[in-house]
Parts: sequence; C-alpha cells; structure tokens
Amino acid sequence: MREGAMWEVLAVRRLTELMNRVSAQHDLASLFDMVVEGAADVVGFKVAAISLVVPSGDVEVVAVAGDDDARAELLGRRMPRINLEAEFAVAEQWGSLRFVPAGGLPEGAADGWVSSDWSPLTPDDDPEAWNAEDTLLAPFFDAVGNLLGILSVDLPLSGRRPDLTQRAVLELYANQTGIAISAARQRHALSERVRLGQAVQTVARISQEDLDPAKVLDVASVPIAAGLATSGLWLRAFAGEDDDERESVSARSGGPVRTPVSLVEVAQGLATRCWKTGVVAVVDESRAEPARVWSTRDARQVTEFLRDAGARSLLVAPIGSGSVCFGYIAGTRGPADPDWTDAEAQAALEMGRDLGRAIRNARLYAVERRVAAELREADRSKTQLFSTVSRELKNPLASIVGHIELLRQEPEANPDWSLGVIERNTQRLQSLVDDLLTLSRVSDPDRVLPQADVDLGVVSRDVVDMFRPRAEHQQVRLTFELEHELPLVRGSAGELERVVQNLVSNAVKFTPAGGRVTVSVGSRRDRVVLECVDDGVGISRDDQASLFTEFFRGTNPKALQVPGTGLGLSIAQRVVTRHGGRIDVESELGRGTSVTLLLPAR
Repeated sequence: MREGAMWEVLAVRRLTELMNRVSAQHDLASLFDMVVEGAADVVGFKVAAISLVVPSGDVEVVAVAGDDDARAELLGRRMPRINLEAEFAVAEQWGSLRFVPAGGLPEGAADGWVSSDWSPLTPDDDPEAWNAEDTLLAPFFDAVGNLLGILSVDLPLSGRRPDLTQRAVLELYANQTGIAISAARQRHALSERVRLGQAVQTVARISQEDLDPAKVLDVASVPIAAGLATSGLWLRAFAGEDDDERESVSARSGGPVRTPVSLVEVAQGLATRCWKTGVVAVVDESRAEPARVWSTRDARQVTEFLRDAGARSLLVAPIGSGSVCFGYIAGTRGPADPDWTDAEAQAALEMGRDLGRAIRNARLYAVERRVAAELREADRSKTQLFSTVSRELKNPLASIVGHIELLRQEPEANPDWSLGVIERNTQRLQSLVDDLLTLSRVSDPDRVLPQADVDLGVVSRDVVDMFRPRAEHQQVRLTFELEHELPLVRGSAGELERVVQNLVSNAVKFTPAGGRVTVSVGSRRDRVVLECVDDGVGISRDDQASLFTEFFRGTNPKALQVPGTGLGLSIAQRVVTRHGGRIDVESELGRGTSVTLLLPAR
C-alpha cells in the first residue's frame, strides 16, 4: 500500500475513534488529549495544542501533544482574547483555518515555541516551506457561532505548509472538538438544571411546612449546599421581634467554619442592598458584582477572608419576603471549583425568596402560638381575678349584712359596735373598688400617659407629711431626705403620687412600734431615685417572687394581720413601667425591706 493511502487510512481511523468518543460522551480532558495527539501524529506536526476561552475572557492552553518540552512550557499559558482576535484580523483564511505567515503577527501577540532539533526548509528549497514564525489556527465554535477555542499546530514534520488534505483533517479535528465541548456543556447545563431544580423544590416545600424559626435554617442548609455545590455555606436569619438571630454553617470538608463578626456585618448590609435591588452578589479576587451593591471596603474585607479561608469566590443571596430582608445565603467555592453561573445565581435568589417565606411563616406561627398562650393565660387570669374579687367582696359584705340583721333584731344591743364594723368594712370595700379602678386605668395600653414635668421630691415630701400622723400613732419614726436641685421627670403627677403613697403606706403598716421608715429622693446619673427603707417584718425570698402579683399579700402571718387589698404593689409596678422606670426590692424576713424606684430624668 502506498504511503498516501496508509496515511488516509490512519486519519480515517483516528477520526472515527474521535467521533465515537464524542458520541459516547467521554470526559473532555481525554478528548482534548486525543485531538492534540491526532493533530500531531496524523496531520504531522511536532506540536499541537488546544486553547479554550475561559470565563474571564482569556484564552488558556488546556492540552498539548507532540513534545514534552512544549507541553511543560505552553500548558496553562493564557493570553487576552483581544490578542487572538488581532491575529484573526491579519490571518489568511484557509477555509475555516487561520494562517498567519511569518512577520504577520501583530505586536503583543504571544510568542510561539521553537524546538532546538527542528530544522526548517528554506524558501529556496521549497516555496511552501514552513517558517518557524508561521502560525496556523483552527478555531471551533458552538451551535450559535460563539468562539469556544482554537486548535493550533506548529513545526510540521515535513517542514512544509500543510496541503489541502491535511487542512481538511485539521478542520475535522477542530469541528469535533467544538461538538464535544458543546455537548459537554449541554450535559452540564442539564445536570445543573436538575440539581438546582431539586434544591429549589425542596426549599419551596420547606417554606410550606410549620417549622420552628430555630429549625428552618438547619433543615434548609442541606438541599441548598447540594444545589449550589458550595464548599462552605452560611445561612443567617436576622433577629426578629420574637426570636434571636440564627445561623447555620456547614463545610464540604466537615471541618469547623469561622465567621468573623466584621464579615457578618458586611454580609448583612450586602444582603439588604441585594434584596432591595433583586440581585445576587458575587466576589472573587478579580471582580465584585454587581458594582452598585459593593463598596471598596466591603469587597476588600471579603476577598481577604476568602484568601485566609483558602476559598476562591463567594456568592451572597438575600433571604426575604415582601419588603423585608430576613437574612442571607452565603456560599464559597474553592480554587478547583467552577465559577458561579447565571442559573446558580437565579436559583440562589429563588431559594432566598422561598426561605424568606419559610422564616416569615415560622415567625407568624410562633407569634400565633404565643398570642394563643397569652389569651389562655389572660382567660385564666380573668377567671382567677373574678374569683379573687368575689372573695374579697364577699367577706366584708357578709360582715355588713350580718350586723345589719343584728341591728334589726336587737336595735338596743350595742349599736355603736355594729355601726363601727359596718363602717370599717364599707371603707375596705371602697378601698378595694378604688384600687381595682386604678389598676384598670394604669393597665390599659391605649390610655395615653400625660407628659407633664413632675418634681418627685415635692410629691414625695407631701406624701410623707400625709403619713406622719399615722406613723406617730403607730410609734414609727418617719424621716424624709431630699437632694438639692433634683431633676424633674416626665409623666403623670397623680399616678406617681399614688406609687409613693403605696410604698410609704406599706412601710409604715408593716413596721412595728419603735421602728423606723426613711424616704429619700435623689439622682443617679440620668435617673431620679426614690428609696423607701424600713426595719419592719420583711419579706421572705419565696414571697418576693410573687410580690407584684394582683391580690398577693404574702404568707407571713404577721403581715396578713394588717388590712390591705394586695393591689398596691401591682399598681405601683404598672405605673412605673408606664413611665419607663423600674422598681427593685431587697428584703429579708424579720429585718426589714428596701424598695428603690428609678425613673428617667427629663
């Protein structure tokens, strides 16, 4: 068989094998190796290489055959696409091939590779002699004409430019490479759609489940990490009105993931801006997109974090619903991982919306459960209140009715005693009704608090003066101390006077003869402070836990002997809360009580 026929058989065999591999969907790396080996061996070149257009726009050499030194020097080399287009512009067209003769390369074009043992022919020997500076490129495209890359050959073994048959074979190799890449990308796109579709569907299903807010992120982290193919994943929900901030962190390696506080703050601001504009943010060492949601400082902080974490890129998608951003999805990828695609960014945005609905629903369900519990507690409290009020009314009414019957039956049998009992029980009922009305008023959230300037020192002095006769009658020493130039407070003078009355009244009532009650009013930083200290019967630690509960009068037998409704401190606490202050109680059974009232100064 003649040499030309043998070459044609070899070329057909190699092309058939290549097409079979393309049809069998072999991995691209092995196909690239087969293409460059075929271009070198079959077409007859010392060096053959495939270069692909990478996402950055550069053209990178991904496969080299024919010479080990050339492979070591060329593999991984990149050049800007604009340089390749400049070469196309000056090249001769050999069908789909592009040939740039020696001296025709534009300035800035990449240098070729010259073998030390390749001996070119001279134009005197053969007009078709190959010059070491000649360049032959076989571009390949996708189905819509977008450039995918080039198959380039150099240093023909014959020393001559390829003939028409060799050119045709080279074109076939380039076309098959384009078909293989297009098919692989289609398979990858299909696989990506399936993967992302499953993740989106799973997160959408989670958004319809009745989950506790604390569990939503943990349940969603697994499908999101799988769908977005992240090496590290952060899901964070900002704190709501009824729950704390939540975070779920996972890593492909299974190792611990550190989240710097400064980076959390950056991600929160970034997520909020992304939610407002409906976009996903992506950053790596060369870009931060879209630019309108990034500041230079934020981009620098994130890239430093990626560098320290051994990651290459970060995607941040907002979690939200309606006009509210609830948190963010943040995923990283390593140096060997691919760039984020538009489909992945869109899927992340969709999962953020679904996760936002899940968080919103979970919080609504939590609020619903809390309100239901509060309503049950309110109903229980109402029933208890009715029972307690009925009991408090029943005892004095029974006493009044009994003495009225006694007066009717025996009008001359000591009427003064019966009238005294009726009077005392009537006063008790009047006090109870007054306290209930006051408690109702100060507990009404819709009742507007008057905003007047109140001198708590003057109010307290008047109250102490009012209780001096009672204190003297009980042989209790009542003293008053007032700081000069006391700041004013804002609020209702009448309500605050009622608080002071309750505190002083309790102190005097529960202090035995020979005891002492001291009332002092002063200031402490931005607070006006009233202290009422006595050395009376005191309050046990167990009773202090229920001290502000309606109708609670304690368990101390000595205290129970003193008349009262058990509403005074409940009223005092509600009034002080309405005024933005607080009441602190320190007491020890048998050693007295100290009550401190703190109100914000004007």
